[in-house]
Amino acid sequence: MRCDRLPDAGVRRHRVPRSGPRTRFEQPFILLTGTGSEAVASEAVAAGVTHYFQKQEGEQQFEKLANQIDNAVEQHRTERKYELLVDNSPDLIAQVNAEGEFVMTNESMADSFGVSTDMLTGKSLFDVVPDDIAEHRLEVGREVIETGETRRFEDGYQGEYFHNVFVPVDLPGERETFQVIARDITGRKEAEIELKETVEKLEESNAQLEQFAYVTSHDLQEPLRMVSSYMQLLERQYKDDLDENAQEFIEYAVDGANRMKEMINDLLQYSRVDSRGGDFEPTDFENVLEQARDNLRVAIAESDAELTHDPLPTVVCDESQMVMLLQNLVSNAIKYCDEGPPRIHVAAERDGDEVVFSVSDNGIGIPEDERDEVFRIFSRLHGKDEYSGTGIGLAMCQKILDRHDGSIRVESEVGEGSTFYFTIPTGGGNDE
Repeated sequence: MRCDRLPDAGVRRHRVPRSGPRTRFEQPFILLTGTGSEAVASEAVAAGVTHYFQKQEGEQQFEKLANQIDNAVEQHRTERKYELLVDNSPDLIAQVNAEGEFVMTNESMADSFGVSTDMLTGKSLFDVVPDDIAEHRLEVGREVIETGETRRFEDGYQGEYFHNVFVPVDLPGERETFQVIARDITGRKEAEIELKETVEKLEESNAQLEQFAYVTSHDLQEPLRMVSSYMQLLERQYKDDLDENAQEFIEYAVDGANRMKEMINDLLQYSRVDSRGGDFEPTDFENVLEQARDNLRVAIAESDAELTHDPLPTVVCDESQMVMLLQNLVSNAIKYCDEGPPRIHVAAERDGDEVVFSVSDNGIGIPEDERDEVFRIFSRLHGKDEYSGTGIGLAMCQKILDRHDGSIRVESEVGEGSTFYFTIPTGGGNDE
């Protein structure tokens, strides 16, 4: 700036702070004169003076000037703090123009490409990343400049993955640029990929296990029928020739074959829950309960059980599996009732986006420390001499509800009875 033509003007000492690729300083010059005029003021401004004051303007102008200087100093401090934050950030930060050239970059961004900040400044996106990645990033950046809206997206190349935030720059002279903030998420992505592969392997293993259970159960049916049939034939044809011990042994064999058949049938049903389930359709649960009641009419009649219910809603589900679910719960309520006729009540109420059903009984109850155990396959809390069963029924209920994105739990008091609660989403579950 030249001030030598101004009256009584000169610069005694002037030092400009050092600047770098990310810092730009605007140095203010203020002219204070006692002999100036409007012509002098115009010439001073043309020469680069920021402010021009005459002494006679008084203290008010000086106070205003002091406030402006304080504001400028505070702004400089804020900018410096921001620069330090950017420089020390582990995230990759840069400012890029509409042509895809780096205007400014922090150390982390430069280090990611193995160069210094000075070397990276001025280079193009196409110089440092694959063309397809550069084209997409530049396209997003230009959209950010045009719309003034922030964009977030993920991309990756050469085994590295990034979460990107592109922000419009709203500063005078810099509106044709956008700021890039990129975070390396390679570790997270690798963990997600590994988890996905593990889940796929687990699903494949489960599918193979279900197929094995189905094939094994199916193939065991025929030899089991032969054992049972021939033992009964032996008993009928040679009954008079068999002593009491022999007849007892045959009864043991037939009883064992029948229990094995029951277990195989339950295992078959369990293995088919996912692979051979029906479609999810709007289903009247009162009709579901009536089907379960009809299937259990003999057990209900023999035990003099009373089965009541509140009004039940319509939900989207696999009807045949819901019949199986209620049939298992009602059957258990009948089986595990020692004193007096079984009393069973089914109710339902809406809770947000799901329906909560309950099946209450007056049975023997379940100890608190065994309430989770009852839902595990082949889990039995009582010996076969006390109560018959295979230990698959409640596990099957759990699996049916898993398929419907529902849940099941039990509340119980020993000697007072149990209430099983299960939930079904109102819009249906995972029909796959």
